[in-house]
Amino acid sequence: MVRGGRFFFALFSLCRTALSLGLLERPLVVGFFWGAATGEYTTSLYIAIFFELFWLDLIPAGTYIPPHLTAATFSALTLSTYFGLDQPSKIMPVLFASMPLAWLGAKLEGWLRDREQASYNAMLNWARNPRSMHTPGTIILRSMGRNLFINWGVFFAAVFTLKLCFQLFYDLYPTAFSHLGVTWAHLWVAASLGGLMALRQKRAYVVLATGILIFVLFLLWPRF
Repeated sequence: MVRGGRFFFALFSLCRTALSLGLLERPLVVGFFWGAATGEYTTSLYIAIFFELFWLDLIPAGTYIPPHLTAATFSALTLSTYFGLDQPSKIMPVLFASMPLAWLGAKLEGWLRDREQASYNAMLNWARNPRSMHTPGTIILRSMGRNLFINWGVFFAAVFTLKLCFQLFYDLYPTAFSHLGVTWAHLWVAASLGGLMALRQKRAYVVLATGILIFVLFLLWPRF
């Protein structure tokens, strides 16, 4: 499962740079294809909705590199399928543990872009002296291949590390998180705060904080 996950991640990550296929790299699309491959449509799409909501306000514009949603989504899908997790309470730590991979993926993409400086110089030299018509295609294919294998290797190392950590944890505490009673509605509401943060309005933050305070007081009211 980890081997399959790292291959599909590396393939879909090319949609950020090498191929421009619009919404293909979005978590909902990734979740749909993962569900089609594993037959676990419900869990896959629920996980995808969580990540889609959480980073709703981050748009790739200019030189800004947004978090690598594909990395976090594929990590959560791979680990959930590998461990056979279908309860939100058990999937929740997997979701949170997969989030740093979005930051790692963005850093890796920035590093790969810097490495493309040599390819850019080679393309400029070819434009000034076009000796072979195959040079641009060779440069592009070499860049795509390098990105594919580096993404594949780094994602495998990251997910394999998480897999070992969770396997050790579940061996020691097999019933951990089962009693929390967390539902997908709770996770989606928490993730939707990302969209609210996109408003960049202090009044919206005040309304959010007030609503959370009222909700907490309502839950604690019977205990007083």
